[in-house]
Amino acid sequence: MSGADARARIVAQARVLDAAGAPAGLPVDLGARARRLSRRLAEHAGRGCAPAVAFADVAALPDWASWPVERRDLFVHLAAAMACAPALRRTIDGRVLARLARRLGEATLDAVLATPPGLIPPSPCDTALASDEGLRDLGAAVLLSELADRPALSMRLAHLLDAQPWPLPAAVGQAALHAARGSLLALEAGLMEAAA
Repeated sequence: MSGADARARIVAQARVLDAAGAPAGLPVDLGARARRLSRRLAEHAGRGCAPAVAFADVAALPDWASWPVERRDLFVHLAAAMACAPALRRTIDGRVLARLARRLGEATLDAVLATPPGLIPPSPCDTALASDEGLRDLGAAVLLSELADRPALSMRLAHLLDAQPWPLPAAVGQAALHAARGSLLALEAGLMEAAA
């Protein structure tokens, strides 16, 4: 990758973060390059100084943040369902399963239910399974679990996901995130094979 390509990638990632926004007055220590880039993006958008992240945060932007909205929404809900996989395998509530099947698709829900026991540590999922908002909040917590050491970036991405993520044990978040990513890639590969 050339230097120009690398700079273009960093600017594209910074624009994703700029679009995500964050609460004003976020106490973040910025480097000079990140401060200038944040100021330029805020001026370009025609608003005041956007809460900024460190330049290293821009480089650490997860790939899912720049995915199309539909794919990102599926990933958020799939991540939440994966975090609840142990509870979903035991549930007999048809309404919950039907809502998840509508949200994820039947094939995706089947993949969640087929997750091997013990792959994902159990977590309390009653609130998440009670509503679409709860599911989205849990999914955001799972996705943001990989950014536990980057609070400013996590806050901006929570805004991008339109969610209020709650604290989640790191082991649950990481296991569910890896399982969701693998399932999404497998499902997309299967859809491509079926279309061919």
